[in-house]
Amino acid sequence: MHTDMQSVSRTRHKSARSSAISHKTTGPSAAAPAGSVEREPRTARQEGRAGALGINAKLRAPDGSAMARRVERFALQSIARDILPDSRTAKCLRIRAHDKDVEVWKSKEHGTASYGGLQTCGSVWTCPVCAAKIAERRRLEIQDAMAQHRAQGGEVHLLTLTTPHTRFDVLEALLERQSKALQAFLRDKSVKKVFKEMGHQGQIRAWEGTHGRKATNNGWHPHFHFLQFVLVKGDAAQLMDWKTRLYLRWDAYCQKAGLGSPSFAHGIDLQDGQQATNYVSKWGLEDEMTKAHIKKGKVGGETPFDLLRAVLADKEDKQAFALFAEFARCFKGKRQLSWSNGLKARFNQAEKEDQELAAEIEDSAELLGQILPDQWRDVLKVKARATVLELATSAGWPAVQKFLAFLDGCRDGVYEYDEAMVAEARLLILEGMT
Repeated sequence: MHTDMQSVSRTRHKSARSSAISHKTTGPSAAAPAGSVEREPRTARQEGRAGALGINAKLRAPDGSAMARRVERFALQSIARDILPDSRTAKCLRIRAHDKDVEVWKSKEHGTASYGGLQTCGSVWTCPVCAAKIAERRRLEIQDAMAQHRAQGGEVHLLTLTTPHTRFDVLEALLERQSKALQAFLRDKSVKKVFKEMGHQGQIRAWEGTHGRKATNNGWHPHFHFLQFVLVKGDAAQLMDWKTRLYLRWDAYCQKAGLGSPSFAHGIDLQDGQQATNYVSKWGLEDEMTKAHIKKGKVGGETPFDLLRAVLADKEDKQAFALFAEFARCFKGKRQLSWSNGLKARFNQAEKEDQELAAEIEDSAELLGQILPDQWRDVLKVKARATVLELATSAGWPAVQKFLAFLDGCRDGVYEYDEAMVAEARLLILEGMT
């Protein structure tokens, strides 16, 4: 006889609910080999379903934890999918690659789980999941280059260039004018002379943008960071001299490009490695270059992913929705990080595209198991991609199998799905595995 889960009281004792999960996920299905969850005959699954899953468990990882950040990234990616339904990001980590089964891998080094066998978009601009992975790989590249350069007696400067902007600026036009000003600035003889005095060996450019709608309401704020690999470590007076001379040329080209005149206080900044490290607090220079566009913005300023957070918190925030769409359109195809010619070769760095990095599986990762196509459809239906990874990270593949068996029951009508029930299923499985 089919059990109507809606008619069962959700106030039953937790042991009764635990019994329902245990009955569902023990026996043949729990012992199934990696890559499958065997199905009991429907009549057998319908027996003994006396307890429904309650709604009391909140089931959130501690704020700031790696798992909490991962859960948020998957949630933000879903928001990006709503905003950009025809983009590669909308399909990222949802569509199987070449009809493969979905794989779950676990890093031996970090202990975290990740997916394989799925398409990835490789977008640092619009995909919170890919951006985090790519940023970490790029951070390690920059960290290695900086270490080599400093070991050879070199120094690293952080040069930041920005321009005036208002809420009336159209982002696409603003970016075009900035690019024009920057190209002219870098070709300028006076600028090249300053760089020569620094012993300039090459640079890495990062491009990012924030929006000030919650602060001074000054619109989009795209700007450039340059990590400069130099041979001369200037003192405070020398840095100020270089900064002043560079500012004069930057100001001239900004005005020529129709951007107005940037102030000396805000239009340019030049700091040596130690000062810059202090400036970015606990971050190193490599973090500032690779992760600034994905972290939470400073007070009043929102990064693109902050705009996604705003929509996640309030689906009626149409402004954040529109701003993210504008950002995605204008930054599409642009490189977030650009190394000057020959710099990667100087430090024996391999050339890898963002897409390659997003799809990479760690060398130290081990395959825990595979999720079959119908199981993966269940996971997508209940928005449980992050939950599967959390279970794999915390309790291994047996916990994932139990969860997939529970979702199988939802599909076949044994349980009637709602988010609270899936959340408590996760909690009870974790409790049962520890």
